[in-house]
Amino acid sequence: MLMKKNILLFFCLIGLIGNVAFAQSREVSGKVTAAADGLGIPGANVVIKGTTQGTITDIDGSYRLSVPEGYNTIVFSFIGYTNVEANIDGKSVVNVQLKEDIQQLSEVVVVGYGEQDRKTLTSSIVSVDAKSIENVPMPSPDQLLQGRAAGVQVSANSGEPGGGMMVRVRGSTSISGAGASDPLYVIDGVPIVAGNLAQTTFGQPSNALADLNPADIASMEVLKDASATAIYGARAANGVVLITTKRGKTGDAKISVNAYAGTSSAWRSPNELRVSGPDFERLQNEAALNNWNDKNKVTPQPPFVAPFANPDAAMDTNWMDEIFQNGSIHNIDVSASGGEGKVQYMVSGSNFAQEGLIRPSKFARTSGRLNLDFLATNKLKFGTSMMYSTTKRNRSANGNDISGSLTTAFFYPSDIPIYNPDGTYNRPIWENPVAVANETDYVMNTNRLIGSIYGEYEIIPGLAFRSTWSLDNNLVDEYSYASTKLNAGKSVNGSATNNVTRDNNWINENILTYQFNLNNTHNFNILAGNTLQESINELTRANGQQFPGDAFKQISSAAVQQSRTDQTSWGISSFFTRVNYDLNKKYMLTLNVRADASSRFGESNRWGTFPSVAVGWRVSDEDFMSGISTINDLKFRASYGATGNQNGLNNFQSRGLWGGQAGGLNGGGGSTPLNNTGAPAAYGDAPGFIPNQLANPDLKWETTYQFNVGFDLAIIQNKVTVSLDYYNKQTKDLLLAVPVPLTTGYSTLFQNYGEMENKGLELAINAVPVNTPDLRWDINFNISGNKNKLTKIPAPFTQFTRDYVRVEQGYPLFSFWVHEQLGVDPQTGDIIWNTGDDDTFDPSTDRFIVGNAQPKFVGGLTNTFNWKNFDFTALLQFSYGNKILNYNRYFYEHGGERTTGYTSQQLDRWQQPGDITDIPRMARVNYNTSYRPSRHVEDGSYLRMKNISLGYTVPNSIASKVGMSRLRFYVSSQNLFTITNYSGLDPESTVDSSSTVSGTDLAVMPQPRVFMGGVNITF
Repeated sequence: MLMKKNILLFFCLIGLIGNVAFAQSREVSGKVTAAADGLGIPGANVVIKGTTQGTITDIDGSYRLSVPEGYNTIVFSFIGYTNVEANIDGKSVVNVQLKEDIQQLSEVVVVGYGEQDRKTLTSSIVSVDAKSIENVPMPSPDQLLQGRAAGVQVSANSGEPGGGMMVRVRGSTSISGAGASDPLYVIDGVPIVAGNLAQTTFGQPSNALADLNPADIASMEVLKDASATAIYGARAANGVVLITTKRGKTGDAKISVNAYAGTSSAWRSPNELRVSGPDFERLQNEAALNNWNDKNKVTPQPPFVAPFANPDAAMDTNWMDEIFQNGSIHNIDVSASGGEGKVQYMVSGSNFAQEGLIRPSKFARTSGRLNLDFLATNKLKFGTSMMYSTTKRNRSANGNDISGSLTTAFFYPSDIPIYNPDGTYNRPIWENPVAVANETDYVMNTNRLIGSIYGEYEIIPGLAFRSTWSLDNNLVDEYSYASTKLNAGKSVNGSATNNVTRDNNWINENILTYQFNLNNTHNFNILAGNTLQESINELTRANGQQFPGDAFKQISSAAVQQSRTDQTSWGISSFFTRVNYDLNKKYMLTLNVRADASSRFGESNRWGTFPSVAVGWRVSDEDFMSGISTINDLKFRASYGATGNQNGLNNFQSRGLWGGQAGGLNGGGGSTPLNNTGAPAAYGDAPGFIPNQLANPDLKWETTYQFNVGFDLAIIQNKVTVSLDYYNKQTKDLLLAVPVPLTTGYSTLFQNYGEMENKGLELAINAVPVNTPDLRWDINFNISGNKNKLTKIPAPFTQFTRDYVRVEQGYPLFSFWVHEQLGVDPQTGDIIWNTGDDDTFDPSTDRFIVGNAQPKFVGGLTNTFNWKNFDFTALLQFSYGNKILNYNRYFYEHGGERTTGYTSQQLDRWQQPGDITDIPRMARVNYNTSYRPSRHVEDGSYLRMKNISLGYTVPNSIASKVGMSRLRFYVSSQNLFTITNYSGLDPESTVDSSSTVSGTDLAVMPQPRVFMGGVNITF
């Protein structure tokens, strides 16, 4: 409270100083209008030059100002317009016109809790505007950042529409749990839920950001360094993505209609990986013969009998063709925006639908938005931003799931039929892949409301108070029914599950800002505020089995029914302040401090304080640079600060917890050395409860300390701009489950123990090589590299199935722990292993870290051409140096001892002395199930034509005849081609994108190649 009082007193004193001693004055009035249309500009600044005294124009652009004796100049300004200085000597009425400043419009950058001129920006921020992402058919905004933002790594977990994404800003900073390294997303000032809310993941998370309509976006800013992110304090260690939606502007109503439709298919045919029925039987015969020879090394040998007598006559079932489809995609957006007098508005509606490549995957979204701003008086303004969306997902198992259609399509050999003679699905062992595609009945419906209401009052010129109330409410309803035609429902006469999740968040923010200058030289922008937020999550689950028949799918029809409910919540309270100062826009200083208190942490460390400082120097404004005409702008920046993280942490991780019969935080009872399954605590029919978590009142925030230095350069009449940044991030107090003595009754305790570092370089180059009346060519290039390393953890541990991933001090995250295969002996066909310090290979000890899933660098190159009425854009996106565990090969490369099918890699096996290959001789000795050969860790580098489009805008003389101000047609393609050495379906996909696992592929739906056409209409 003392700090808040001091801040308010400071603002009041400044205001009094700015107004003192103006006893004698005269009144000047007039109107400020836009030169383009003559309309009044409401909210324009009217300031007496050399003072902080002034006013703003009212709803029609009129103003009235008292001017002290001795002052004869007034400065008129408004964002996006060129400033005008007017001499008022002897005048009582002064009218001015402001001209639009196109360069200034492009230089305004959205920052935390405001906007800032890029010229005075001391932070590392990358912007993506609406034009660069227009008409790109992506379900969610995070996908639009891929290849367009330096320092931001974006990859799709799979090709499932509306599926999860992995987004990393300057590397991973945490290993505490799901979403631990995800950035904070803020849309129109509202921090939103961006993680997975689905209870049934099917091997892949859903993407909450897919609820948003990308067409509503005006710009996206990614805050990367501590100076930019510290204003968000405890949740900003992983970076912040600010999403600003379109708003109305004063003027005539503008109605826009944008629509596209197209089709999608796999960019790499899955048939390239399949082995035909005859080839399968030949391989099985070869493996059987090799195993026979290895076993029977006596003379004479017993007679060998091949398992398949006539492979050439084998059946050839194409399982891939049965489950893959060419998916459709369509979208229509309609919006109206404008404003007159006191009100500016933007209203929009959208309908989007996309089918996945594997049946029955589909995603559909209908959304609407209302953005409204109302100028009640020349000092008071109200507004709202509201978005409502409803989405529907049809999903099936996708990746690392033994019951998934793609998994079983690889598992099943091609020499067996789909159906039995009686017409039922043939399933010798696993689920039939065609049954999964045909019979899966899962629907996830989401209703989401994101909204805010604000009020802003200008106390004195430059001093304003703004209060905002916001909410992000999610209702997720999942229903699945496993019929008797599926293994999951056959033995129980049908099985149904219904999960209903309510995730409700409310936020209140109160912010005081004061913007002023002294002697037109010293410019200040001071901000102080506080935030309160609460999140409440409720889950209701019902299960049913033993249905009368598959026509009865509601749980009320089941003979056996169960249900449960859960509720949890967390809250955060924050205070923050920021000071921006510049001296003639040449020397700049930014100071941030934020203090956060979270209910997730122990009483001893509930509060965390996160400061930052940044400086900037515009060298190009120095006198010694005046003779260098080639350099138009040169600014150096440096920053250092701390940010926090609580992602991936359970809401009550610091407390001692108990669990009961059917609930408890961990789903019934707890997980202790004596109760590792988390079983119910009941004894017979008697209820009970047991302890399931040790308390740790000292648990505190993970903290990332980041240093950043860089420069911004503009040369050749601003035709080429360059930004280069170096950063060093050191994360301390990692949140980890640390082993404790079993005498405590527990195996682990969540503690702050661990450290990690990320270091990297980022380069962004924008150029306009050609700019003539008929032709303009724009180039946007970015590349960034990050080096990650765990510098301290209590002990190594393994992740993923069969311990393929190892988390170990001194190594990067996502490191693969395998048996290192040095080659295949050309004479014998057997594997040559790295045996370590001896010459004997022991699979239990001779495992090594070989590569990791983190790329050495990522980036993108965009070329845009505008020639007369034609426009052409191409985005190449790339990733280099990352490894992928092709886990498919563990199952589908074998020595005949398994009954699974093969992938086409097996056809490159060693067959005779002299063969050079990394696929060993088909025999059990080379394909032991305990082996984790490093040949399965492949190069995941790729170059992908992410987006390419060609458009034509109809001349206005023709469009205007049908009442249109703009009419454009275009054709486009996404993922047109991919260049990669990876042998799987997609180098970008992963079955498990978590805080400790990435780059693992097992039967994941690949990214689609999309061809489409569209139209843009404006009235």
